[in-house]
Amino acid sequence: MSVRARSTMHRLPRPSHRQRSRARLWLLGVVVAAGVLAAGCSSGDDSSAKATTTTAGTVTSSTVATGTGGSAGNTGSSSGGQSNTGTTAPSGPAPTINSFVTPDNIDCHNGNSQNFSASWTTTNAVKTTISIDGSGVYKTYGANGSDSLPFNCSSAHTFLLTAYGQDGRTATKSITLQPRNVQTTTTDSQPGTTTTS
Repeated sequence: MSVRARSTMHRLPRPSHRQRSRARLWLLGVVVAAGVLAAGCSSGDDSSAKATTTTAGTVTSSTVATGTGGSAGNTGSSSGGQSNTGTTAPSGPAPTINSFVTPDNIDCHNGNSQNFSASWTTTNAVKTTISIDGSGVYKTYGANGSDSLPFNCSSAHTFLLTAYGQDGRTATKSITLQPRNVQTTTTDSQPGTTTTS
């Protein structure tokens, strides 16, 4: 090659930075277009298609689900939830018995059948009941009350107070009372004579 030819080649201007960037973008666009064409020519059975976007030299790919495949990884069912078994938690405060006042024991010096006074107070109760010796409900009362209760001096007796809350919960307190000064009946040696001591 002659000196003149070398000198002419040397004088050719080099592409600028902007020209090089345009060339790269053009080349990138060709590559992306080729990829889109290749994806379009793929078989129709594919359950996902790739969409590619080119913006100022940045390539962004996203996968869009198509066909009947649905979204991957969503085959399990959620667990850990509460099962509905038909039972409900209590709603409202539980009843409490604040006091159940009776005599310490029952004085039976006036006879075998006595009455005594009892009183009680509760909190969060809508009603109360009293049972004697577990033989069912003797009587039903309000949340707080008092009454004259029967006592048979033949033996000790247990009185059970039950307080009922609005949601059906209950509280109980029992007191067992003993008879004292029980009158005994004796028969004299002579017929038809009875002595009470």
